[in-house]
Amino acid sequence: MDPKKLLVVLCALVGLACGAGSSAAREQPAATQPTLVQPAPVQRPQPAQGAVELGETVVLNAGDTTEVASKDVSIRFARLVSDSRCAAGMVCVWEGEAVIELALAEPGRGERTTAEVASTGRGGRQSVEFAACRVDLVAVSSGGDQVTLRVSKA
Repeated sequence: MDPKKLLVVLCALVGLACGAGSSAAREQPAATQPTLVQPAPVQRPQPAQGAVELGETVVLNAGDTTEVASKDVSIRFARLVSDSRCAAGMVCVWEGEAVIELALAEPGRGERTTAEVASTGRGGRQSVEFAACRVDLVAVSSGGDQVTLRVSKA
């Protein structure tokens, strides 16, 4: 076959194939067209309001303070010190660790201290004791801007 004729036939076949696909797409009813599904909003724990009782957990945003109801003790999530945890969607060799700083105060006695607590026991302690209270780090949000703490009797 002549190369020019072969080229014309191939172009015609490609044109037919492209035309058939686009006409098939136009013939579909609108109801069967794919629709985009919006992902559900991520539910974040709400920060604590007021005081926390011994034995309860509390969620604090960075800079927030809570009072221990039966004690003259306040706990403030001061800052995220370090975060080596694996980012979402990444494959990591180890789980990593988040370290936060808490500011603890007993205003009636004028005592104040800061303590670093870690999300795992590898690089540091996971809890701190102050004024007959024990504060355990339960969780740190993926962005490090929110923590969940459990407050109990020391």
